[in-house]
Amino acid sequence: MLAHGYGVALEMWWSQEAALSRDYRLITWDARGHGESSAPDDLASYTMPALAADLHGLLEGIEAVDGAVIGGMSFGGMIALQYGVDHPSDTHALILSDTTTRGNAPPRPDQRSGDPPGRACTRLAMQTRPDLTAALPGLDIPALVIVGEWDEGILGGLPRLVDGLPRRRRVLLQQASHGTSGQRPDAWNEAVLRFLADVEAGHPLGDEEVR
Repeated sequence: MLAHGYGVALEMWWSQEAALSRDYRLITWDARGHGESSAPDDLASYTMPALAADLHGLLEGIEAVDGAVIGGMSFGGMIALQYGVDHPSDTHALILSDTTTRGNAPPRPDQRSGDPPGRACTRLAMQTRPDLTAALPGLDIPALVIVGEWDEGILGGLPRLVDGLPRRRRVLLQQASHGTSGQRPDAWNEAVLRFLADVEAGHPLGDEEVR
């Protein structure tokens, strides 16, 4: 299951579809306020726990909860991490790409202008989300953390994420900034597939890979 970033939709994963669908059932979705999904205008509908509950309900509805690998990029990674914290027994592994454990700084004015209500609520929910750092040591779930070497907005908070997760592999993708799955799709896909294979085989996750 892959959750998209803020301001985009499930189509962002087109570079992953062929590679990941060969051996796995790949599910993507449009979160509230994005793509084809509804866009309520109340902030409570866009909290990270509410979005994680949406995702859990979706997976239950299509009978895909058991053994699910939950992943996401940026905003979607926040949802994935919240899902793992809220539903650890239903989470086989996590893929956390270009994301952090706590709220982001407000976007620039040019990024805020013209936001539709659902998008604006999503942005505010991202900025005010609970800090999940303290919950990480108890999260006994294999996790893949991917970040681009030029993603300054994420690199500063990366130690909180990688140091807190007890079972994780960190992958630093060279020549990439925010949005590694689109900028370096082949390397991103390879990192994910290798991680999933190692999880299934029970291999050690290792400390860090640089690609």
